[in-house]
Amino acid sequence: MLSNTGDLFAKYGKKYGIDPALLAAISMHETGNGTSNAARNKNNLGGMMDPKSNWQSLMTFDSIEDGIDAMARNLKKNYFDQGLNSIDAIARKYAPQGAANDPRGLNKYWTTGVNKFYSALSGRE
Repeated sequence: MLSNTGDLFAKYGKKYGIDPALLAAISMHETGNGTSNAARNKNNLGGMMDPKSNWQSLMTFDSIEDGIDAMARNLKKNYFDQGLNSIDAIARKYAPQGAANDPRGLNKYWTTGVNKFYSALSGRE
């Protein structure tokens, strides 16, 4: 699902001023490397929740490109523009521990998972 998407992460990273490796790392973690239902059936590569559902169900996008654009736009507006530009700072808002939409408590792995993928993608291993 994520293969051949590097150009899209680069395009929308540049458009919104976000490191494409960070966008891809978040997507890899959020979707289990593109294998999740959200990625396969909803083109949602960022695990983005729908505000119309009171943040309880996943958003659906018409295409992978639309999903990546929405994810990057969301990160720019609701994180980077508010000074949340490190993986740790993003995690506290993007995947807070104890969130109602995280009944299995998986958010506690978000920072570690995103950091692992980011290090591999940016050559910082």
